Amino acid sequence: MKKLLKVSFAFFVFLSAQGLEAEMMFEPKENIVLKGNIATVKTSKKYRSVGACQALFESRNSCVAFTLNTQKGSCTILKNVSSDGINEEAVSGLRQ
Repeated sequence: MKKLLKVSFAFFVFLSAQGLEAEMMFEPKENIVLKGNIATVKTSKKYRSVGACQALFESRNSCVAFTLNTQKGSCTILKNVSSDGINEEAVSGLRQ
């Protein structure tokens, strides 16, 4: 019985680690703006933080990147990326 519990616990830890890895499929890059085909742009206060913009991005499996423009208060979700640039008011993430 103890062995079964240990195996079950190890399996649960493995699945949890897989879920965490899936959540962090990118590293936010400060001062970078990404451009490409836009899936959606949100300008409401709800999406004006990196965490909220990231959550919206993660909810869209067909999208590859996001850019949050903190000056404009806009969260842009991209279907693909055609270019990037420097913008001191931007934080972007690219799915890997």
